Amino acid sequence: MTAIVVGGTNGIGYGMACRVAAEVKSSTVIISGRTKPKNIPHANMEFRPLDATSMRQIKQYTDTFKAAQEQKLDLLIMTQGIMTTAGRTETPEGIDRRMALHYYGKQLLIRELLPVLKEDAKVIIVFDSINGNPTKLDWDDLDLKKHFSLARAANHCMVMNDAMVQYWVAEQKKQGTAKRHFIHAWPGLVNTSLARELPWYLRPLMNGLGSVVGVSPDTCAERLLNGVTQQVTTGDQEGRFWSYINHKGQPVAKKAVLPEEQLNKVAEHTWRLVDRASESTPA
Repeated sequence: MTAIVVGGTNGIGYGMACRVAAEVKSSTVIISGRTKPKNIPHANMEFRPLDATSMRQIKQYTDTFKAAQEQKLDLLIMTQGIMTTAGRTETPEGIDRRMALHYYGKQLLIRELLPVLKEDAKVIIVFDSINGNPTKLDWDDLDLKKHFSLARAANHCMVMNDAMVQYWVAEQKKQGTAKRHFIHAWPGLVNTSLARELPWYLRPLMNGLGSVVGVSPDTCAERLLNGVTQQVTTGDQEGRFWSYINHKGQPVAKKAVLPEEQLNKVAEHTWRLVDRASESTPA
């Protein structure tokens, strides 16, 4: 078994990577992020650096993985994220840093690694599978270049991740017999270091909430991975290959099934933006 966990150098991703590595001793678990963790507790884990805000770096990362003719992937987990109250903060590629992490980079990773995903691979996006509102999408400004706000950015990333989970399954159905499962998960409140980028006066509040109400990254990892296993089993029986789960690993009820026209519009926008960014000259 081979797994890539982007965002796996700390927090929820690290918890999920460690759990996979511990449960499947024969696996290879690649954890990627900007900084190598001080402790890599299992011999079957390895670190590969990646700045997941950069579409160019993601493209180089995936090209390198594919060129090495490594084993096909059983599992792709993406937990990279940021908690900040800053306004629109563009990367050198012209994408809001928050949206690059929460949405665009995740979808580029899926697209570029799709050729090396096993036919029954599992793809897990950890962000927010519960609170997205499709009726509040600004279809004329999906990357919020003109009308950015914190609330809009959060909602756009939620809904577009929801949409792309359905898009990938629709595409796979058109193209053959693959039975890859695509899951969008909401982790809930977890006691992690995400609050470090908040203003100093908000950090104690968030850290306090995390320690009192939140669960540990390991508990979150256990719940999400157990939930994924259950949804894959149920999905195989029902012929359904996309799922949304909550912080306890339970299915999210009454998720909207978006029309094909909207799925394609989100995908076309995404590829146009990430391709332009990944081909840009570094600033």
